[in-house]
Amino acid sequence: MGQALGLGLLTALRRWPVVLVLFIANLVAGLCFTGAAWSWLSESLDNSLATRTLLTDLDWNVFVDLVAHHGDSLQMLLAAGVLLALPALLLGVWLNAAAVVAVGEDGSLGDCLRRGLTIAPRFLRLSLLSNFLITAGIAAAMLAGRWVTRWTAESTSELTFYVIVGTGTVLTAGLLVFLVTVHDHARVRSTARGSGAMGAYSWALRFVARVEWRALPLALVLLSTSFLLWVVYQTVGMLVTTDSTHGIVISLAWGEALLFARMLLRVWSFAAATELQSLRQ
Repeated sequence: MGQALGLGLLTALRRWPVVLVLFIANLVAGLCFTGAAWSWLSESLDNSLATRTLLTDLDWNVFVDLVAHHGDSLQMLLAAGVLLALPALLLGVWLNAAAVVAVGEDGSLGDCLRRGLTIAPRFLRLSLLSNFLITAGIAAAMLAGRWVTRWTAESTSELTFYVIVGTGTVLTAGLLVFLVTVHDHARVRSTARGSGAMGAYSWALRFVARVEWRALPLALVLLSTSFLLWVVYQTVGMLVTTDSTHGIVISLAWGEALLFARMLLRVWSFAAATELQSLRQ
């Protein structure tokens, strides 16, 4: 596992142009939605003090006022968000495909983008399949938790409810990690072998669940790294005040640094999964 992590990180660093493309794409998508939201806020609140307040402080009283008095136009904003999210989703599928190609094959950035565009439909089917299973898993866990809660409703212990909620949360989180890991390995397998979505997912399901015990610990290490990055980001962010233009600029720059680190981690995850499959074979 350590070898897969180390080689995966070296591959991700070597393929930094792909990381940069992922960063720019996510940055542009975020800026587009932010621009649309801010334009709507300025029009709805008529450039009032509340508009400037939201720039430095997420005052929930303002959001409540927006929902209560600007509900109709808020629906238009949500519709615009959906219209922006759809091309962003398709772009993300394509760039993820290019990232998997980059860590598994030699070639220039242009070659990776062209090859990623070729296999993007397969990645889209894999994404839809994975998201469906994740949604179904969460729904099943919620229904099971509700059933167990009702079944134990007559229990005299107050601790019973919290045990059920805690156990359900841990099991659901474990299921999510498992399904996300399967999805990553399915994308790597599909790219390397040209397998269809169902074939690659079935193979990855067996690989993670039965064949390679290191797949889940590897995913947990990368997940812990992502959480550590978030903790560092939040810790430093608490030291940056946003009551001035200078502070706002620093806060935005620090947020973009986190975004770049997350994109590097994304490519690292693909590279580590690729190395693990190669080591197993």
